[in-house]
Amino acid sequence: MKELYEILFLTKSIHIDTENPFTFSSGIKSPIYCDTRRLISYPKERKMIISGFLEKINDMGIESVIGVATGGISWGAWLSDKLDVPFGYVRSSHKDYGKKQSIEGNIDFSKNILVIEDVVSTGGSLGRAINLLKESSAKSLNACSIFSYQFSESIELFHKLDVPFQSLLTLEGLLEYESDKLGHNKKEIEIWKKNPGAWRSK
Repeated sequence: MKELYEILFLTKSIHIDTENPFTFSSGIKSPIYCDTRRLISYPKERKMIISGFLEKINDMGIESVIGVATGGISWGAWLSDKLDVPFGYVRSSHKDYGKKQSIEGNIDFSKNILVIEDVVSTGGSLGRAINLLKESSAKSLNACSIFSYQFSESIELFHKLDVPFQSLLTLEGLLEYESDKLGHNKKEIEIWKKNPGAWRSK
């Protein structure tokens, strides 16, 4: 597992700035940002990520894969190719032209579906995708991401949605396996992790 965390640093997907924090779409300020979109440009490393996914979902009996736009689309497509199952994706917003669909692809919603996201913070975009799939009569759903910040909001959300969620990599794992690379920033990240909403809120 350590090698997967090392990939994040090798591809410069981890950014740390305690003085000029990053702002998530939820409005939360953070001293650390995981940009998994960089991973798609590294063939060897992205194959390792896909192999990690395959190990994690090995016993789930996945019959279709849905990617969450935009970050989860490429990963979902690669994963569905390895599993040899149908692929589709959920748009980030409802389109106002053509067939005006939010879900693209020819998916049988009675099948066991895996929903893929790249990064999960509060879980908003993934939660929205899951709700859209449920509205389309999806019965059996599992969700997975490359990286999760493990916010309590996301844990509570997936519990409320009654959808099993797991992440290949987590902030807790990053702090454990790569503490040497985080250096003096580790302590500040740990403080932030305890209460992200209150960190630098003033």
